[in-house]
Amino acid sequence: MLANMIYDFRKELQTLGYCRKVINTYPKYAQKLLEYTRETPQRITDTHIKNYYGHLQTQPSRATKKVISQSHLYSQLLAIKLYFDYLERIKSIKRNPYNLKIKHAAKTERKIFTQKEIKLLYKSCQNNIERAILHLCYSCGLRQNEAELLNIKDVNLEQKLLFVRKGKGKKRRVIPFTETIAKDLKDFLKDIEIIRKENQESFLINTNGYRMKGLNIYNLFKRLIGRTQNLKPENYCLHSLRHSIATHLLENEMSIEMVRDFLGHSQLSTTQIYTRTSNLKLKQ
Repeated sequence: MLANMIYDFRKELQTLGYCRKVINTYPKYAQKLLEYTRETPQRITDTHIKNYYGHLQTQPSRATKKVISQSHLYSQLLAIKLYFDYLERIKSIKRNPYNLKIKHAAKTERKIFTQKEIKLLYKSCQNNIERAILHLCYSCGLRQNEAELLNIKDVNLEQKLLFVRKGKGKKRRVIPFTETIAKDLKDFLKDIEIIRKENQESFLINTNGYRMKGLNIYNLFKRLIGRTQNLKPENYCLHSLRHSIATHLLENEMSIEMVRDFLGHSQLSTTQIYTRTSNLKLKQ
């Protein structure tokens, strides 16, 4: 019964048009609350939720092993709120127990790499998988989940085009890349051909021959930073590469409109957040 309710919540998120990440994670966040309280949704009270909030504040992040970030904490609480809003809407509960007033954590400016530091990262690569991750997440500006979902058919090595078929907000885009990148990606595919499982269409695969998960990509990137002189892993995340390429393209005089299309943004204002250049003049 409980599993059905969580599944129905997932379908509701799909119907409302939420992104893939929310659809996959928010039902899990709601389920964790129910597992923690060992109560049915109908018996959950505001006290249960407040106690669980206190519990979350002590939990370590899978990626950093430190206490989870405020933004992650906010996402989990938002998932719980949406879950009980949904149950109230379908009249599965008589009263909505969620009454926490939690503000979204203020976003801190993300640290980016200089063009010199990017060159150092490439020099620190010890294998083709690390180089491939840099090419995808820096040179092609892919988000972590876009790199995870990338399939072999999405990378045309002959025409040197990469196709993002399911970007954020269901936006599709085509990204050109250089001959050097094409060669490196081709070498990477040759390296992993022997371990790739039959019918495994993912571009990035793990040592077991299956699709590489986002956390694996993140951890490989962190280890690469750790080997790079004068760079501290705790100062950067994988998304720093995406911010960096946006800034570097603008520094090399690409128009902000072209950078917006390259990154797959709907609004120009979103692209501006990704930049670190000053005196940037928008085309009228």
